[in-house]
Amino acid sequence: MSSVKGAQSVSRTFQVLRAIASGLGRGVTLAYVTQRTGLAKPTAHRLLQALIAEGVVEKTPSEGYVLGPECYGLGVIADQRYGLARIASGPVSRIAAECGDSAFFSIRSEWHTLCLLREDGTYPIKTHVLQPGTRLPLGIGGGGIAMLAGLDDDEIERCLAATAAECAKHFPHDLPENKWSHIAECRMLGYGINRGSVVADSWGLGAAIRDSEGSIIGALTIAAIGSRLQPERQEELGPQLVREAAALERKIHAAQKMRN
Repeated sequence: MSSVKGAQSVSRTFQVLRAIASGLGRGVTLAYVTQRTGLAKPTAHRLLQALIAEGVVEKTPSEGYVLGPECYGLGVIADQRYGLARIASGPVSRIAAECGDSAFFSIRSEWHTLCLLREDGTYPIKTHVLQPGTRLPLGIGGGGIAMLAGLDDDEIERCLAATAAECAKHFPHDLPENKWSHIAECRMLGYGINRGSVVADSWGLGAAIRDSEGSIIGALTIAAIGSRLQPERQEELGPQLVREAAALERKIHAAQKMRN
């Protein structure tokens, strides 16, 4: 029983940290944390105080909670091992500059995707659904579709079962019966297409990235308003995104080889 409670505490702690991270550096309130996590106020407050004591969270003068220096230190150490954001920054900037819309790099985190990088192009109207720190179920958005499609069918089934309740609650327009058609389309084209199923008029394309052992680790994504990603432009940008993803894969593989 104690091991179960311990696992629950770890899970709740990470829920709190992700809620704070979703504030993108701006202080968040206790009410915001409870809303994002579904935790009771006393539980959330107790976890926040413990995280503050460890230096993982700080409370700002304006009464907002932000990630603390210990969190930054852990991130620096992790980046030395993976370095994905640093390697992907060039391609993401180049894609945004060339297409004029927003480009992203996200990584896979078990049954979810986590956005690490965003770069905006020059086109004045932008979609703001995806920001650094945004965590979505696999299969949501262009990059999520691409990552999901890169898994084998048994793993896809496990993923869809694990995230079914979350998707039904937060993404009701991304219908479960459409998942497999999105996967089939992505496997045929080489890139995933989100036609505004997450937020109306926010469309996206995504191309998956694998590590040197062939496992899905992330995706490059382009997002724009719907009028900017109609079929003709999909056919232009999709293959370009696939080429960028392949080039980024080679860089990641080379970095992994040097570490090993």
